[in-house]
Amino acid sequence: MGKRSKGRALLLQAMYAARQSGRSLTDCLEDQIARREPAPDTVSFGRELARKVINYGAALEASVGPLLANWDLARVGVLERLILTIGLVELHHSPEVPPRVIINEACELARTFCDENAVKFVNGLLDRARAEQAEPAAEPGDRQTGPGPRKGRNA
Repeated sequence: MGKRSKGRALLLQAMYAARQSGRSLTDCLEDQIARREPAPDTVSFGRELARKVINYGAALEASVGPLLANWDLARVGVLERLILTIGLVELHHSPEVPPRVIINEACELARTFCDENAVKFVNGLLDRARAEQAEPAAEPGDRQTGPGPRKGRNA
């Protein structure tokens, strides 16, 4: 497992601990770092990703609901939601990481901490989020209702 993969796993464990205990994510991450003594690059990556989760995670976790097809957000397990939050934070706020890598890393977290159904769920949902992010936002008035400009003599 690479240093970034370990950083994501460390962050996921800290996020779960924070969710269950009510302590801050920062405190839980520092506790995980002290107990596991990971490599400096892993610590640096984990802290940077945690900062992004703290700043953007709640809004992005809330954005999961509209991505769910025929699912109620309340039915999504805690670990799956946390993994999706990490993936969405990276998709939206880590442009240096290719989307395919982000999705694969999230699937590996689901494979490690959840089950195979969670892997498929996380993969599908993050792929849908990636596709929606890649679609250019339509500006008001940009909508074309007809077949477009005609070519030929009358154009």
